[in-house]
Amino acid sequence: MAQKKKIKLKSSKTIVLAIDVGNTNLHWAFIKNGKLTGKYNRIKHNQIHSLPWQRIESNNTPVVAMGALRHIQSKIKSISKTYKINFISLNASKQNIIKNTYKTLGIDRICNLIGGLHSFSSLKSPLVVIDFGSATTISACDKYGNFLGGILRAGIETEFNAISSKPLSLPHVEIKHLKQIKKLNPFSKTSYDAILNGVLIGQIGYINYFLNLFQKQHKNLKAVLTGGNAPLIAKLYKDYDLYDPSLTLKGIYYWYRLIHTSCKHN
Repeated sequence: MAQKKKIKLKSSKTIVLAIDVGNTNLHWAFIKNGKLTGKYNRIKHNQIHSLPWQRIESNNTPVVAMGALRHIQSKIKSISKTYKINFISLNASKQNIIKNTYKTLGIDRICNLIGGLHSFSSLKSPLVVIDFGSATTISACDKYGNFLGGILRAGIETEFNAISSKPLSLPHVEIKHLKQIKKLNPFSKTSYDAILNGVLIGQIGYINYFLNLFQKQHKNLKAVLTGGNAPLIAKLYKDYDLYDPSLTLKGIYYWYRLIHTSCKHN
């Protein structure tokens, strides 16, 4: 049965170190009351030791991590243990904040929805989160956190790499050149521009098609953009309500807070 209750979080003095263990990078930030207290950081997996562990220890900051790469999580856990830091690894199978999910739903998508639910002071409509990473994922839930489904496809950079890896005599397109595009051009005059615009138009068309179908069943949705490649889309596509590159980390923070709030209520 769909749950019709949403736990409201009170203001808290607790600062949390949220860590998102991605497939290629590790993203982290200190968060208090849903807001970053410093900058958003992205490092390689082999740079885990560069985190300010002594500061984390001295401030008794809990470390909350999520991700599918268990060996990286184990390293973070081991370092935390050395510094006697409270380490929490989030587990998708043990959460009920986002309900009616399926077993293989990515934990990052769950965090995105949790972060999205708490990004609006009074959410009265369904939420759709579009995450532009290695894959471009679209995830939806209602205002109570009941999962409504979603889809995924190859991400922007993944598409570029796929095209250039085939023996098609096509040029290799670097994602940094996307920053130069200020307007989409479906009438490109070179192969390079054709690939750039083709991939971007394909990604935006994918979003539009999903949202059009979704709105036939669910009215007045809130659309949120996030992910490493979201800035490339946000400047070309304006039909969204919020752009937040730190949404996943905020989802980790709120997940941690909700766990503790729930325990106090029980």
